Amino acid sequence: MDELKLNIVEKLVRQKVTGGHKKQVDTVKNWFPASKQGNVETHIRELIRDPDAPVEGYGGARDNVRLTSIDNAKEWLSDHGRDLWWL
Repeated sequence: MDELKLNIVEKLVRQKVTGGHKKQVDTVKNWFPASKQGNVETHIRELIRDPDAPVEGYGGARDNVRLTSIDNAKEWLSDHGRDLWWL
């Protein structure tokens, strides 16, 4: 698993981006250094297409993402070896 994907999901969990709380893809990209922003967008698209990932696209005209749930995201991170001591 790519470390950047884990970082994306972890940041979404920390911000509690689930339910009615959503973020534009550009906003999530801006949480990362400029040198990684292109890769961040690519990885977000991959996470949305992955049925096992806890990230979903949301909304119509705006390019929004959110977590399927905080619990799903925590389980997914744990399954991919991420230490969740901070949760």
